[in-house]
This record gives sequence, structure tokens and C-alpha cells, in this order.
Amino acid sequence: MGVSNYDIASAAFRPDRTEDYELSILTGVDSFAYIIRDRTANRLLAYRSYSFGREERADWPAALAAVVANDERLSGLRYGKAVLAWDTPVLTLVPAALYRSGNPFAYLESLTVVGLEDEVRHEHYHELGAELIFSARRDHLRTAEEQLGALRTQHVAGGLLTAWSLRSRRLGHASVSCSVRENRLFVAGHRKGALAYFNTFHFGSSQDGVYYLLLAFEQCGFAPDRVPLYLSGDVTASGELYQQFYRYVEDLRFSDYPTPPAAPPELAGLPGHLYFDLLCLG
Repeated sequence: MGVSNYDIASAAFRPDRTEDYELSILTGVDSFAYIIRDRTANRLLAYRSYSFGREERADWPAALAAVVANDERLSGLRYGKAVLAWDTPVLTLVPAALYRSGNPFAYLESLTVVGLEDEVRHEHYHELGAELIFSARRDHLRTAEEQLGALRTQHVAGGLLTAWSLRSRRLGHASVSCSVRENRLFVAGHRKGALAYFNTFHFGSSQDGVYYLLLAFEQCGFAPDRVPLYLSGDVTASGELYQQFYRYVEDLRFSDYPTPPAAPPELAGLPGHLYFDLLCLG
């Protein structure tokens, strides 16, 4: 069985008003998370984070269907806006000037093995000046889209890289940013808004996580005692991963969304960086 890490909803949530709500979902084979936001008042209404168990991962489509069926905020409801994002390690960015439409598969094939059961998708990001290409299991994609009624499907990296780039440009500085979900790191470095490096890693221990993080600093040519690190996702100041990062990086900050939704009393104590990646999907 899986584990619900967070499952918090406001008393203001009303099933008969979901046409006014935005549902932002992030999923992969290891985890599932979402927020619900009232678009008319820019108010957060719910946050849920769920970790799939080992047996559930073996039959992920059935596990996702069960999670949705047992969630009263998802089962049988349709939202005014629903965005679905994937957290998969198979992705690449191709500069817009070099991208040729018609065969996105070829750009991934040169980097990794794309299975016959996989589906390759792509999306253009104007802010990045690039095409983001990714692959995921075809049955996983279709199950999620059918179960969740998503109007858009994208990769989580697009929203994160865009938000991180805009922040770096606005502040005019160099920075490393890291999003943590389960045992995965998505790391990027920016210089005054320009993307210098990005990669995704699976880590087995906090020491592994530190190694991959310091690799990002090294690849960018950044000094960990001079360049800030912005964190988001499944990481807290009291956690082991944060404590390990703090041993090597002098300036640690949690990511803040520029226009965050107002939090009701039930969610007021929830740090915004936990669901920063979900806010970036809009």
C-alpha cells in the first residue's frame, strides 16, 4: 500500500463549484500530488501528496485508478481547468532554431533507449526558446488522462525551468535550483536567466543527493559558498537531505511563487515550497 504524505483540504471546497477551480496534478511511477485552487479568488483549497508502494508501482494504471476512485475530490468531478504534469527522467531540451517538427522521437533516441511501449511528446516553451521533448509509458499517459480529465499534459520540467529562469533574470544573479520528489532531484543552474545546466537524478541516500547537487555547481562553474541554492518539493529544514546540503552550500533558500494563492486556515501552516512545482504548471 502507498502512503499519503499530505491530504489537507479547506472547508471552503465545494464539489458543486469545481467549474471555478483549477486542478494541477504531478505524477510519476513513484508519486502523485495535486493542488486545487479557486481561480476566482486565487485561493488554495487542497493539497495532497501520495507515495505509491512497491506493489502499486508494478501495476501503476490500476493503482492510479484506485487512488482517484477513493478520493472524493477527484472521483466523478470535472474541473474548469485541469493540468497534468509528468515527472519522468527521459527528457531533453532542443533550441527552437535547431528543432525540426515531425519526428521528436529522433531527439530522444540519440540520448537513450525509447521502448516500444513508450510515447514521445513535445511542447514549445517561448520563455526557454526551446522544445521540451519527453517520453513516458503510453498506458500510463492514457490512464492518467482518462482518469483525471486533464485538458493539458506536459512535463514538470517546463514549468520549473521557466519559473527558475524568470527569477534568475529578475534578480540578475547566478543560482542553482533543485526540486525534490520522492528520491528524485531535478536540478538546474542559471546565469542572469540563461540556462547553464539541467539534469534529473535518482538518489538512494542523502549523500548521493549531495553528490548530484555539487555536480550541478561544478558543471556550471559556480562556487557553493557564493551562489544560492533554491529548494522546493519534498524537502524541509529539519530533514536529512536539507542538513546535508547545508554542510556544503552556504546560502540555502526555499522557492517562493511570485503570486501565491491565499491559504485558508487549514492550509496556512503548509510551506509554499512543498507545492511550488504544482503552482508552476499554470
